[in-house]
Amino acid sequence: MRMYPQGQSKKVLTSYKLLAAFAVVAGVLVAPAAMIQSRDAGAASLTQAHSRHAVQLYAHPASSGALITAGPSRKSCIYAGGNLQPGLSEAEAATGTSPTCVMAYLNGAQTWSQWVNPWITQSVHGYTSWVAASPNRRQLVLQVDLIPDSLTNQNDPLGWEQSCAAGQFDNYAQTLGANLVNAGLQHSVIRLGAEMNGPWETDYIGTTPQEQSLWASCFANEVTALRGAPGEDFLIDWNPNACYMNVPYKNYYPGNQYVDIIGLDLYNGVCSAPKESTTPITWSQLANEPAGLTAFEAFAKTQGKPMSFPEWGLLQNANGDDPEYVNGVGSTFANNDFAFETYFDAGDSGTLQIDSSTPLSLEAYQKWFGSD
Repeated sequence: MRMYPQGQSKKVLTSYKLLAAFAVVAGVLVAPAAMIQSRDAGAASLTQAHSRHAVQLYAHPASSGALITAGPSRKSCIYAGGNLQPGLSEAEAATGTSPTCVMAYLNGAQTWSQWVNPWITQSVHGYTSWVAASPNRRQLVLQVDLIPDSLTNQNDPLGWEQSCAAGQFDNYAQTLGANLVNAGLQHSVIRLGAEMNGPWETDYIGTTPQEQSLWASCFANEVTALRGAPGEDFLIDWNPNACYMNVPYKNYYPGNQYVDIIGLDLYNGVCSAPKESTTPITWSQLANEPAGLTAFEAFAKTQGKPMSFPEWGLLQNANGDDPEYVNGVGSTFANNDFAFETYFDAGDSGTLQIDSSTPLSLEAYQKWFGSD
């Protein structure tokens, strides 16, 4: 899911018809992780989601660990829109939960100067004060592109990939790390180059083995540089998108020494389903599609790494209120080596919120992810 800086989440593509121009593979459509969004830095606030209502909580024990770890910490996070408030408070009221980790997107920087000085470090947006209020319990999950938008070339990424693989961007990555630490965000989970297998991404891996190998070298260099920032305690999440391209993970995996967590963005839509399908998608279909959950779990197990669902959520598709999907995610999360999950609860870009408008999914969500 593409987001842009300064707390904005205003979308260019808000329906599947508009999305098709970017997210069609052999005539089929994928989940909204493929959606491109526009930068609207001048907007004063997010367009408000539909009204939310608190409902009865079905309590389920949450992880007692303080922070996300590179292990089965099983922390439940949320993305409730680009601005921290009122989205977070509304999500808490609607779900009866109190997340201690929140996701944000740092992509959309046009220059290296903007890239190393991300909007989220500015106190006006509220994220730094939210973390500072409970620094041993609260943390951010941050999507970070490998490069600023000015360098992007999805059709031929070889140029920037070669420069990055040669170490020419290392100083920028270390400066970014230092700036995050100075803002009190040293415990952040970094989704570096997230959804890299999607051709809509600024830092797309490319189509050839050479491009993909260089991408992995670039990732490794920037991780090393981020870890060189004094005081950092970052966790690095290597995070492809489900089913897209079906490129072997090994082609662009940087190596275990550069990865703490292996994540998969998994919405309840499959690449094999026609974009106008009126047939609900089953959990089995979703799990077993090419480059889907089953393949992802096997790869993570081979690498000996904990997993995550950095983005998951209900789509506005034939499934509608879909407790089977929520139960599938919840059971997988609870019974395997998962570090964290993040529900995409912004309620835009063709997604649905977890609230009284999706009562069956809400009950399932509370069963698996509810607080004590």
